[in-house]
Amino acid sequence: MLKFFFSLIVLTFSLLANAQQQDSVVKKNKEEPVKEIVEKEKTGSLFKDTSRLQSPRKAIYRSAIIPGWGQARNGKWWKVPLVYGGFVGIGLYYEFNQRYYKEFLEESQYRKSRDPEGDAPHFKFPQYEFVTNDQQIYSAKDFYRRNRDLAIIGFLAFYGINLIDAYIDARLATFDVGDNLALKLRPSLYAPVYAGGYQPPIPMLKLTIKL
Repeated sequence: MLKFFFSLIVLTFSLLANAQQQDSVVKKNKEEPVKEIVEKEKTGSLFKDTSRLQSPRKAIYRSAIIPGWGQARNGKWWKVPLVYGGFVGIGLYYEFNQRYYKEFLEESQYRKSRDPEGDAPHFKFPQYEFVTNDQQIYSAKDFYRRNRDLAIIGFLAFYGINLIDAYIDARLATFDVGDNLALKLRPSLYAPVYAGGYQPPIPMLKLTIKL
């Protein structure tokens, strides 16, 4: 009889232990998806979904084909008008200097080829009738030619800036911008201690970066 009761007690405790283990497994399985969701939410608050981002190499290719495309694909739509505004401004600057360069070029060529002893007027365009010093015409021609060349260089430089900007935006798209980041700059005092003795405090700026 005692053996029977002892076996019954052992069996009961075994069933209870097994049931408790199953409950813990089920509870753990239920908590894991919740934990994963919380971790994803925390991660999503700091980093963007990389599946929706373009690679820096694609950003450069797109901006090289169509300026501003890389910025738009990065989500920086406000930069697109700035990109085209810069190109339009450089284009207008080029057109202005090119137009006057051609005009002064024709005027200077006419004055160089004109016979001083002839009856032909000393000017080609009426607006330069009162400019009797030919050197002023030559200097104006060189001035507008130099500005035109600078416009071409500026166009190439701005085109390169367009590519670099698209690359940097794509590269920094997943940069951690959470609340844990901190940059503090505050005044402080530094008291150096040398072998010769104590020195008076020196005012300084203390930069603290928290990552």
